[in-house]
Amino acid sequence: MREFIKYFVKYPVSANVIMLLIIIFGCMGLFNLRKTFFPERSAKIIIVDAVLPGASPLEIEQMVTLKIEDNIDGITGVKRITSKSMENTSNILVEIDNDADNQIVIQDIKNAIDRIISFPDDMESPSISLMEDLNPAISFAINGKVPLNQLKKVAEEMEDDLKAFEGISKIRISGYPVEEMEISVRENDLKKYNLTFYDINKAIANENIDITGGTIKSKDENFKIRSNNKKYDAKEISKIVVKKIDDRIIRINDVATVQRKWKDISNRKFYNNISGVVINVFNTTNEDISIVAGKTRAYLENFNNINQDIKADIIQDNSIIIEQRIALLTKNGVIGFILVLLILTLFLHPSLAGWVAVAIPISFAGMFILASFYGITLNVISLFGMIIVIGILVDDGIIIAENIYQRYEKGEDRINAAINGTLEVLPAVFSAILTTIVAFSLFFLLEGMLGDFFPEMGFVVIGTLIFSLIEGVLILPTHIAHSKALKGNQPNFRFQKIINKTTDILNKIKKQYYAPILNFTLKNPFTIILLFICSLIITFSAISAGLIKSTVFPNVEGESILVNLKFEAGSSEEKSIKWIDFIENKILLSNKEISKKYNNGTSLLRAIEKTYGNNQAADQWTMSTAQSSEKSYLNILLIPSEERTIGTSEITNLFKDAVGEIPGSESLSFDIESPFGKAISIALYSENNKELTEAIKILKDYMISLNMMKNIESTDEKGLKEIKLKLKNKAYQMNLSTAQILNEIRNGFYGFESQRLQIGTDELKIWIRYNEEDRNSIYDLENMRINVIGNSYLIGDLVVIEIERDLISIDHLNGKRSVQINADLLNPKIDNPIVITSNIEEFINNNIKPLYPSIKHSIEGQIRSQAETGNSLKFTGPIILILMLTIILFTFRSILQTFAVFILIPFGFIGVGWGHFIHDFQLSMFSYFGMIALIGILVNDSLVFISKFNKNLKDGLKFEEALTETGMSRFRPIILTSITTIAGLAPLIFEKQLQAQFLIPMAIAIAYGLILATLLTLVFLPAFLKIINKIRFVKEWVFTGEKLSKEKREPAIKELGNEKI
Repeated sequence: MREFIKYFVKYPVSANVIMLLIIIFGCMGLFNLRKTFFPERSAKIIIVDAVLPGASPLEIEQMVTLKIEDNIDGITGVKRITSKSMENTSNILVEIDNDADNQIVIQDIKNAIDRIISFPDDMESPSISLMEDLNPAISFAINGKVPLNQLKKVAEEMEDDLKAFEGISKIRISGYPVEEMEISVRENDLKKYNLTFYDINKAIANENIDITGGTIKSKDENFKIRSNNKKYDAKEISKIVVKKIDDRIIRINDVATVQRKWKDISNRKFYNNISGVVINVFNTTNEDISIVAGKTRAYLENFNNINQDIKADIIQDNSIIIEQRIALLTKNGVIGFILVLLILTLFLHPSLAGWVAVAIPISFAGMFILASFYGITLNVISLFGMIIVIGILVDDGIIIAENIYQRYEKGEDRINAAINGTLEVLPAVFSAILTTIVAFSLFFLLEGMLGDFFPEMGFVVIGTLIFSLIEGVLILPTHIAHSKALKGNQPNFRFQKIINKTTDILNKIKKQYYAPILNFTLKNPFTIILLFICSLIITFSAISAGLIKSTVFPNVEGESILVNLKFEAGSSEEKSIKWIDFIENKILLSNKEISKKYNNGTSLLRAIEKTYGNNQAADQWTMSTAQSSEKSYLNILLIPSEERTIGTSEITNLFKDAVGEIPGSESLSFDIESPFGKAISIALYSENNKELTEAIKILKDYMISLNMMKNIESTDEKGLKEIKLKLKNKAYQMNLSTAQILNEIRNGFYGFESQRLQIGTDELKIWIRYNEEDRNSIYDLENMRINVIGNSYLIGDLVVIEIERDLISIDHLNGKRSVQINADLLNPKIDNPIVITSNIEEFINNNIKPLYPSIKHSIEGQIRSQAETGNSLKFTGPIILILMLTIILFTFRSILQTFAVFILIPFGFIGVGWGHFIHDFQLSMFSYFGMIALIGILVNDSLVFISKFNKNLKDGLKFEEALTETGMSRFRPIILTSITTIAGLAPLIFEKQLQAQFLIPMAIAIAYGLILATLLTLVFLPAFLKIINKIRFVKEWVFTGEKLSKEKREPAIKELGNEKI
């Protein structure tokens, strides 16, 4: 290794060529990286959809869902099955194992479903597909004072135009129901002409066709015989002949009204109270979010310029978030780079500072080379990794550069100082980097949501550290050896005067403050250790007491508020519309007052998106829900957080107070957009439906009584009031069955599908049913007539009618009926979802399961993801720890010195905890990621410290002298590492942008942990090494009877003899 480093130091052009190649290829790699919002993940969910028209949720569950679940349960690779049985539809999500082959599992599921022969005859063939990983790139609304069908036509044209662009392939349109062709039959006219639904259906089937009649082959030419009789227009269909009575021809329009109309389902969108259609544009795993969003924005700008009646407004642009995070990283990186450069310049030589700082871009450039081959994208997670690794890069550079400079100051020539200075710290630096690489390799072994997202963070850190090692061993020593600092060139007089002054200050601190503390430490090591132990106990006590708050994911307030209004199932659409409009007006009025009071009159609202009916999820990962008229939503879009002086939660509370209670509503919730989903989510499941219903009520009451949650909702929503029919004896005497009567009723009130027409890209179903006037009351049902053997009978004479309320949907978890209860935290900045979930679990085990033995439960949402990650850590964590211990053991060849390095790690948590307390942030997952980076710096400094200590012993210094000299010589590089890293992170810690809120917990963990790491390395470690020395004395005396001197007890001295062999 010496000759290798010597070659580069003697011939600096080699190092410069390598540096230039890394930078050039790194830039090429960077430009080839695509941008996505989150890391690309391979889809591990299979969707099974089945449609049975007219079936209730209970019928769907029994006739469809249970059969499918039973057949696919046990297939190799299937991890978990969840389902929702709704009106007409069964929706099943199959989660598969991470190591399973997607195509094999999906084929096995298809084969299993194909074996089911007992599906109802009128059920459509099940749809089975692998969920594609789609990320929302940009969404926009088109609106104007034009009919909805014109908006629909324009939206479809825009979809075609956007898909014509290279790099855009997935678009979803929402804001209008499905269109259908309805034949509204008048019951009195049916009676008048003695017709039935089947007569109309038969007429359509026989007349509305395109059919080939063969070929005529004449001598001169051939002719195709064809009837092009297919009708696509309502007026043409209405003229189809149904029957001939005497000389009169009875057409469809004689007994029915035919019209093309919207399906009778609430699904309308409004943007700023103007009727609109919402278009979501996604980026797939092969598409760049910035390119997708950029092309869409350009298209919309052109669209708005050439259209007067219809305008397009952007609702959400996720590419902006990525660009803002990149800009944030760049801004803080530049500021941090300048601060690092400035601080190092003040305490070292300017040229030394410059070459240490250059390590950051060189290492990142090297990582970009690897990233372009590995398929990494620029996303929020990979950017996190870049923030984390900066501190480690600076640390390694300072250690090497400062050690070279120290040797030069002691009289070595610049070439030997560079070679020897690098080689002296290389084992420790190499071990530290290797240890950090092993620590971050843990991210590749995680399961759960973190296992999907965070391997990219691990790759970024590991790739950067690999190139930082190359830079630190080959490029940095070369540049320092040939820098002005080691050629004896001094900065100008004034600048040198400043450097001398700052160096004197640092030396003064070292001699007047640190030297006495170190002296006290070596005399009273147990006191120092006890002091740190007490501090750690106090820190954990503060966390337990809630003084230092903790959570799973950080509370990051979004820039939108979702208002959910729900009335009792079956409530009219008019009622829902009336009150959601009332809420919207109240919010608009309240906004004027709040903006004037808190935001200098600048409106806090950017726009309001309103939905009548169900709010369609923006992504495909959310299970669909039944459409209903009793629900309505507002999506309140706020101006960016940096443009206002009031937080989203405060705005939400003010809006909620302004709206007040809504009479007759089942629920009214104001939810703040969160990237991590619901904080609390519990599922109860059982085969005993009665016990499940009662248990859910008890659990919801308990959750409400805790007064720590809001928006507590369960998935066992009550559906419409249902009219239950039971046959009277008269029906049985006429040899009628329930199926016969219900089939007639269903045809009239629900309708039946006669045909499907393909009109452009739309598939239009022709439905035959009674007109609305003949099916809008129970009276109409009772007076409906059915024909039996030539006679007509009233339904009311054949059945008994009872009214009950049933479920709107039925959920299953692994084949058992389940109900999920979700809630948000009432005080997300204070309460810990893990603690609350633990309390709920304890209540379930102690109070519910003893009463209802069939009940089982599972934790869902954030906590489930964290639990999956935790379970994977139980296996992978010890492996990673053993590897890290092994690396350090090879470095020191001493178990106790290795233990001394690792004992420092938990004490670093003191700074992390109190740093979050000072800045009023909760400890979260991102704080622990910062801790991992902190471990890299802490291990790095302690390895170099112990290596220097061992060298001092080998050079003949006494034990206390060796420790003292090590502390004094390592003081400057350790302090400089801490100051520069903290200074580099300071701009991020005090950043106000929303995009920084994810990063701040990591920055706090590193910066404040580093303050403790400095004390640990300079004070705690010498004390602990002193105690270890005493432990060795006792061990030798007990086992050998020898009373060795302090120096002879140390492994470094024992190795001297072996090195001479």
